[in-house]
Amino acid sequence: FKAHAGQITGFAGLVGAGRTETMRAVFGADKLDSGEIYVKGEKVHIRTPKDAIKRKIAFLTEDRKGQGLVLNLDVRTNLVLANMKGFSNGPFLDKDRIEQAGNDNVSALKIKTPSLNEVVGQLSGGNQQKVVIGKWVNTDADIFIFDEPTRGIDVGAKYEIYCIIEELARAGKSIIMISSEMAELIGMSGRIMV
Repeated sequence: FKAHAGQITGFAGLVGAGRTETMRAVFGADKLDSGEIYVKGEKVHIRTPKDAIKRKIAFLTEDRKGQGLVLNLDVRTNLVLANMKGFSNGPFLDKDRIEQAGNDNVSALKIKTPSLNEVVGQLSGGNQQKVVIGKWVNTDADIFIFDEPTRGIDVGAKYEIYCIIEELARAGKSIIMISSEMAELIGMSGRIMV
């Protein structure tokens, strides 16, 4: 399959059909059994998530509580977890840059939190998902893989997540969206793979 910049490519199918496993292999979280991966026309070898992040690929897992966030840490820390190197000066973290990025994320993504010090596990499901998105936006990724991005969140938060995904696509990012909800994929995607 091909996913283009500025486009949302949907992946449909029932749970267990291999959608998540395919994307985990693209991201280097699972071993690639066969096939080739190209990023911007260049053949790449992605063996680990670290390789994928270097290639500007972000993977927002369907299990935000188990794999996407560290629930007992604050919002600020969770927002920079995927790019600690980008927020450091040599061996030390740059607290001012982290604070600025956190405030920018809260504003841009409309994360409802009392402060950046709030423990992320205390936020609603929709706001937790926005923190996961912010974490990957802070890596300056070009390719975003969203696995069941609106599972377990209320209708208002779903709409806000859709707006964020569309905004990323308008900014020229390539979006791959996995969903079990066909109506969601039809409403969001330019192309759908089954």
